[in-house]
Amino acid sequence: MTRAIEGEWRAKAAAVATGLLLVSQVSAGDVRGTVRSSEELKQKASEAVRAPYWQEWNGFIDPKKQTVDFPREVSAALIGPVASKDAVTVSLRDGTLTPSTIVVQYGTTLRIRNDDDFTHELYVEGLKGFDAIATSPGSTRSVQMEKTGVFALHDKLAPYVRGNLHVIAKLTQVVNPGSDGSFSFKEVPPGSYTLKVFRAAQEVSTSEVEVTSTRELVLDAIPVDAKPGK
Repeated sequence: MTRAIEGEWRAKAAAVATGLLLVSQVSAGDVRGTVRSSEELKQKASEAVRAPYWQEWNGFIDPKKQTVDFPREVSAALIGPVASKDAVTVSLRDGTLTPSTIVVQYGTTLRIRNDDDFTHELYVEGLKGFDAIATSPGSTRSVQMEKTGVFALHDKLAPYVRGNLHVIAKLTQVVNPGSDGSFSFKEVPPGSYTLKVFRAAQEVSTSEVEVTSTRELVLDAIPVDAKPGK
């Protein structure tokens, strides 16, 4: 191969590579939306249960409104043709699990970081490898997700620490909404997806999402109220 031909070949190869790079950069768009809590559904769900004292008028202090801690209680999952290989990390802080509704791709790793100043022994019944093993302050425990399903998380040393784990297949991305209920999936390739919203042990919403271009896709507000009787 002469130097001229070789130079021309390399230039073409570089152009093709650049073209592929540009395609990969513009072939993904963001998907964003919001989750909300319906006051009507909350009222129906609480009819059979006496309201906590802070929600009742005591003659001196106005009752506090019941709100949803979106970042902790709610997870939004985008399910599609490309499965995530990323590990999911949750935190134990101030005696709570954040998020407490956890969604993980089957076959990947759940990391539990202990940011408290005391030891936790988190465990899941029915999930191999998730026994009550001590996780000391400042350390991180990793558990491989080897079974799909919905599992309850408990803490042997701190019974008030609880959570719910959803292990699913073909999870593309998972996010926890902000305090205002907003969420965003970044750089989603065009294609057909299913958006599922989880709260505690429930799948409270499911809808089909079609990402057709690199333009940002904005979804309607999604209710996240617990279903009656669950």
